[in-house]
Amino acid sequence: MARTRPLRQQLLRERLDHLVATFDVSTISPDPLELVLRYSDPRDQEVAGLLAAAFAYGRADIVVANAGGLLDRMSPSPFAYLSNFERAEGGERFAGFTHRFQKTPELLDLLACMAAAVRSHGSLGALFETCYDARDADIGPSLTRFVEALAPSGVHYLLTSPADGSACKRMNLFLRWMVRRTSPDLGIWSFVDPAKLVVPLDTHVHRIATFLGLSGRRTPDWKAAREVTDGLALFDPSDPVRYDFAICRLGILDLCSRKRRRENCEVCLLRDVCRFPVV
Repeated sequence: MARTRPLRQQLLRERLDHLVATFDVSTISPDPLELVLRYSDPRDQEVAGLLAAAFAYGRADIVVANAGGLLDRMSPSPFAYLSNFERAEGGERFAGFTHRFQKTPELLDLLACMAAAVRSHGSLGALFETCYDARDADIGPSLTRFVEALAPSGVHYLLTSPADGSACKRMNLFLRWMVRRTSPDLGIWSFVDPAKLVVPLDTHVHRIATFLGLSGRRTPDWKAAREVTDGLALFDPSDPVRYDFAICRLGILDLCSRKRRRENCEVCLLRDVCRFPVV
């Protein structure tokens, strides 16, 4: 019996590695990262990434459509647009914008914060670098400082902070895109250690992590995100978040739903490490 847990961990690692190899960038749609990959200039990727992540709640296809339409209005360079941002002009350009609870005024508040950061620091990455401290145990304190520096006067619903205890799924998603070195992520912030990242814990990842025994917390908060990250770090301590994209695909593509379905469970790559039997 003493060997059961190590053996299960080895099997779980094998299955997760297989999952990562299966769900590569060719399976990306729908995902807001698609929008970031449109650009080759890192400064555009940063701006597109933060905007796409900020609005990454709700159905993935709707997120891609709404955030994509927003970026289309900033063509050809989101960074250049922000560098010359004027709120009055933005009010006309983005009139009628809506994404679930957010409308044009909230968007303009966010763009104004981002524009101020670009003008003061040269880029969003340069601002984050001033907030990053490699001595921190994880990315949480750096993310808190970044959000406080970027949006001191509000828009905290769009730019969440670990300081409030939330999972900060969207901001951790943005950091995953910017920091991780391998596809589908961009790895343009080489000053950040990928080992410091925390899993972008959305409902899909939290549910599947629970099925796999990686989380015992009912609420998908910061503590749960840390718990899942620590579990994945047993398999890849230098880059625990590399599993996030593939795990999330299972949920977004409805291959692992809240209501389990036999036709999905029987062919799932994780079926023999799932805590629940095939229905």
